[in-house]
Amino acid sequence: MFEAEPGLMIWTVISFVILLVLLRKFAYKPLVGMMHRREETIKESIEEAKRTRESAEELYEQYKKLIDKARDEAKKIIDEGKTLGEQARKEMVTKANDESAQVVKRAQEQIAFEKERALSELREQIADLSIMAASKVIDRSLSLKDHEKLLEEYISSIGEVDAQ
Repeated sequence: MFEAEPGLMIWTVISFVILLVLLRKFAYKPLVGMMHRREETIKESIEEAKRTRESAEELYEQYKKLIDKARDEAKKIIDEGKTLGEQARKEMVTKANDESAQVVKRAQEQIAFEKERALSELREQIADLSIMAASKVIDRSLSLKDHEKLLEEYISSIGEVDAQ
């Protein structure tokens, strides 16, 4: 079945060697060159990916710090707002208390003034009525001088009664 022919074997070996030389010259070197270029491209891509990842991590850390800083500033602003609001509330309460105290004081002064005026009017009316009653009792009319004297005596006596 299988017989070895020396001539065919020589031509097979020569054909195989020629094929290897041709493949090495025309196929192997370009394939190896393409593989080296592909390998370099892949290495460059990996390096670029590493640099991009490191850059992204740095940016992430920077953004994280910025966000933390923004949160701190927001908290500070909120705290300042609360403080200012509390101060404004205290100022308004103080101002309202002062104004109410002034209103009460003015009302008390007005009451005292009105009381004095009423007492003064009352004294005058009592004096006039007393003089009229006294003049009827005496059945004579008093002179202006006597009238003033009696009025002053009566007012002073009423003042002494109010003081008691």
